[in-house]
Amino acid sequence: MVPIPGTGTSLAIVGYAIATSAATDASPPPRPAAPRSRRPQGSGLRLDHAQRRVWADGREIELTFREFELLAFLSAHPATVFTRADLIERAWRRAAARDGEAIARDSRTVDVHVSRVRRKLGPRYGQCLVTEYRVGYQFRPLAP
Repeated sequence: MVPIPGTGTSLAIVGYAIATSAATDASPPPRPAAPRSRRPQGSGLRLDHAQRRVWADGREIELTFREFELLAFLSAHPATVFTRADLIERAWRRAAARDGEAIARDSRTVDVHVSRVRRKLGPRYGQCLVTEYRVGYQFRPLAP
């Protein structure tokens, strides 16, 4: 607390003024509400599209923009195999067109991103991203 001279108040570390007068018997000012955590409870792989956040068994997974786009697209179409070109077109092109970015349809960037997402999801959920040899990738949810 830092006293503000001549005001009878102090500046709290969190940045709002509070009364410091010992003569008042009023209750202390209410604390600011803590931001609500949208951390899902329980187990499973969960995606929050509005906040672009991912959790695996309640643990938040940090993904880049492209990694989130890839995982969100594949998980929205479970058990459907997509070629690299399909994924470039559907998961990359929309954002790439806005950014003026050009990505070749035969690019290995999809392989790199899938590998990174698998690593970040860990051994349990990383196995949901399945490689179909010589075809592409699909999202296969864990069996209940």
